[in-house]
Amino acid sequence: MTTGVYIDGLNLYYGALRNSDYKWLDLEKLAHLLVPQDQIGIIRYFTARVNARPNDLQLPVRQDAYLRALSTCSLVSIHKGRFVSAVKSKALADRKIGHQDLFAPHFRPQAIYKLMWGDQVRRRTDGTTKAKVLIDEEKGSDVNLGVHLVNDAARGLLTKALVISNDSDLTEAITLSRNFGILVGIVNPHRTPTSRHLRKAANFEIRLRHETLSRCQLLPTVFDSRGREIHKPHDWAQTQRPVLSDGPRAHLPKQVGG
Repeated sequence: MTTGVYIDGLNLYYGALRNSDYKWLDLEKLAHLLVPQDQIGIIRYFTARVNARPNDLQLPVRQDAYLRALSTCSLVSIHKGRFVSAVKSKALADRKIGHQDLFAPHFRPQAIYKLMWGDQVRRRTDGTTKAKVLIDEEKGSDVNLGVHLVNDAARGLLTKALVISNDSDLTEAITLSRNFGILVGIVNPHRTPTSRHLRKAANFEIRLRHETLSRCQLLPTVFDSRGREIHKPHDWAQTQRPVLSDGPRAHLPKQVGG
């Protein structure tokens, strides 16, 4: 059975890796542990280039190191979307805090505060304080994953697919790909329940445990095709464990829609 693995990179990161020691993840090892009886034909990894943040200028540097490390894995194909930044007005969560109290220590004189903040925050008649914030939105990854999943199924490149994501936007792509006679499973990387739409569309579900992630780490230093060293980012050495269930792994095939 030839299996293709389709990984929503940011969904996996925020669901299982962000607060863990396992960001240096070997996707080939992960695929083989999730479906040990299958022959892995291709692993498609969908992500987007992140931007540096004022409090984390090394964020794109760490991501670049990881993408270069993944490029040394023969079965992994990387597909990149993009981030779009936009300034939007958003309501502050705590309405009890006046915008003059958002700074610590308080600005003195108040004239400085008014000059700096006057155009950034406004209070509406309903008492909601809104601020202009910079929002990064990922574009393309879920669409790219769905398109490649359906295309690979239509071309007869696989008999089984495994989608690592809990994004319900992928429901239709999973449904359409099954029309070509393949089995499709899902792996939810989040602690929250699996989308009911995904569970209904898929043939089976596999639970992801942090023990699996701990067994699927790249070597601290890997080498590219030209012999250049790629090092695991130092910041990834000591963090917290992921928030995944320690329950038993579930691999439960089910019939959907006949």
